[in-house]
Amino acid sequence: MSTTVDTTPAGHVAEAVRRHGGGGPRRIAESAGLVVTHGEGPYLITDSGRRLLDFATAMGVAAIGHANPVWSEAVGRQAQRLAACVLHTPEHADYLERLAAVLPFGVDRVALYSGGAEAVEVAVRLAQSVTGRRDLISFSSGFHGKTTGVRFSGGRFPEERVNLGVDWVHTLPYPRCEQHDSLSYPSCEEEGAAAIAALELCAADLHDVAAVIVEPVLGTAGNRPPQRRFLAGLRALCDAHGWLLIVDESITGFGRLGRTFAVDWFDVRPDILVLGKAMGGGYPLSGVAAPSSLWDASLFAQPSATSSSYGANPLACAAGIAVLDVLAAPGFDDQVKRTARRLADGIVALEAASPFVARNRGLGMMLGFDLVDPATAELAGSDLCLRLFRRCLNAGILIVGDVPEVRLNPPLILTEHGADEAISALQDALAG
Repeated sequence: MSTTVDTTPAGHVAEAVRRHGGGGPRRIAESAGLVVTHGEGPYLITDSGRRLLDFATAMGVAAIGHANPVWSEAVGRQAQRLAACVLHTPEHADYLERLAAVLPFGVDRVALYSGGAEAVEVAVRLAQSVTGRRDLISFSSGFHGKTTGVRFSGGRFPEERVNLGVDWVHTLPYPRCEQHDSLSYPSCEEEGAAAIAALELCAADLHDVAAVIVEPVLGTAGNRPPQRRFLAGLRALCDAHGWLLIVDESITGFGRLGRTFAVDWFDVRPDILVLGKAMGGGYPLSGVAAPSSLWDASLFAQPSATSSSYGANPLACAAGIAVLDVLAAPGFDDQVKRTARRLADGIVALEAASPFVARNRGLGMMLGFDLVDPATAELAGSDLCLRLFRRCLNAGILIVGDVPEVRLNPPLILTEHGADEAISALQDALAG
């Protein structure tokens, strides 16, 4: 029996990835079947010249768009000077000072790393070190990485967890807001009472809790905000029981909600803040921010305890400074808010018109909806999702939509005109 070999450039690239890459290739890349050669602002350009509005942004990494001139020039200049060094550099000092100016009050010192999971592991270890306790409480459908400890947060990999005897990571229900769409969410007054009650029961059963870790908005689960007053109640509960509150802003940080950080939007004080994704504008960069009192009381107070081969290198710091320069441009935040409102208006209208779209949701530039089967009103199956995802590609927009719980993470540089273009593409693709 002969096997047909795809000899197209896209087929060659995909086969090389499958043949030489460890583990399975990215699902969304396999679903799309396209090869991207470069990007321009909010667009990705394929090897055949197709232009796609990028509403995946590498899962939020490319928040300032592609080939951003401020970022590209800064990184290029730094690459010609110095990329890595174990000694103090001006870039490291400059970046820490710039970060300190935008961080939430109190979390005034930052350790820099290269990936989000690495930062989460450090945040958890910091909490365990300071408190002398071991247990971590997480929330269902939360995602904090795939490394040894935190991969079990959010209730993931349950069989592996049992086999390995991991007993210090606990998962409780996340209080998703189900009553408000992306336009009405700011008026939500729900407090996550059931989740708070579950946490109180946990407090009665567990006496070795170091910290609670939470995404202010669930990203991987489909850009789902919590019942709006839950985070304030969680803060009060942590204070009452002496737990540290770790807020994972890997996705929400650096402007995605129209504020620099989600804790600013929700008016909640974190004990430890995890930073990542948009932080480096495409260069691998992450961080852990916490008060001096925590750093100084932890094992990380020792020399080199927070060191990382790639963290804080001058090239990463130059990339991070460039991102802050883009975000600090006059009127940038207002533009993000206007564009986010335009998108929310369009997605509400899309849901009303499309038999495939239900339960639109989100906040700022972190939006989503469910793909449903019109015959059953249930979440769409894999075949239907794939068909609709490819219709979106054909209409000129890339979404994280080859699964039923769709995420829309547009670039923050998107204009209102770009929002209209995106909504038009989604309407064309998802019409009945």
